[in-house]
Amino acid sequence: MTLADRWTLFADLWPISLTMVAGSFVAGATPGGGAAVALPVFTKILKIPATDAAHFGLMIQAVGMMMASVMILVKRVPVLPKVIIWTTVGGFYGIVMGTYWMIIPAPFPKILFTFVVTAFGIALIISRWVINLPPQNALPEWSSRRAAQFVLIGFIGGLFASSTGSALDMVTFMVLTLAFGINEKIGTPTSVIIMALNSIIGFFLHAVISQDIGVAWNYWLVAVPIVIIGAPFGAFCASIFKRETIIILLLVLIAGELVTTIWLVPFSAVAIVIATIAALTCAIIFYAMIRYRLRMAR
Repeated sequence: MTLADRWTLFADLWPISLTMVAGSFVAGATPGGGAAVALPVFTKILKIPATDAAHFGLMIQAVGMMMASVMILVKRVPVLPKVIIWTTVGGFYGIVMGTYWMIIPAPFPKILFTFVVTAFGIALIISRWVINLPPQNALPEWSSRRAAQFVLIGFIGGLFASSTGSALDMVTFMVLTLAFGINEKIGTPTSVIIMALNSIIGFFLHAVISQDIGVAWNYWLVAVPIVIIGAPFGAFCASIFKRETIIILLLVLIAGELVTTIWLVPFSAVAIVIATIAALTCAIIFYAMIRYRLRMAR
């Protein structure tokens, strides 16, 4: 900011900095990503185009979540390295495909993601407080088939991330917690590192290859001084929080996601049908994941 003499940007863009106080903490402390906070605030309250908001999400997470990742590694917080590697491989292809070829038209990425995570929130409550199996600290096994599964998970999450700025971290977290019962204190930092790496990929595509960032550069400049502190602080807090605290924080984030989407996003008849089908489909998938976990526990 000093080298570019752009400190005056704060006079007009301070609401973006203020938004990222909460967004950066969420990015480091949960698998939700900073864009989960930024996107609804930017598009509806600040009237920023959805494309610019999505670009900003990837740009700012490339800095903030990477700083959070450094904190995670410095504190030696347990993570799942193989999951990080193979999900990032799939995420790379998903973000590239979603950016240039398999483009999901707005507002469907946001609507789909919202109702998917809402179904996950319900499944997480059932998994934690109804079934209440003890959490696991590692995957039961690793094979080429398992690697392919996480490549596919990364690809799907990357498609959504290319349009919304986040989602890859949450998709990975869903599978880790429901299907494998991974402790949320391990699943969260694992997902943060995955989203950090894939945000760098998305940032590079837009900044270097497409060169279509435009005014989002200014948004990024006024947010960077915030997120380089807020995101690692969120990661630090997550490392000392109890497991239940992380779950409750995530459920609050999911509830906020649902409320803001219903309130702010226009729903056509087609969107309502697609959202309903997505929620029901995911409910079935999440049920299957929990059943799989129960079979492994026997």
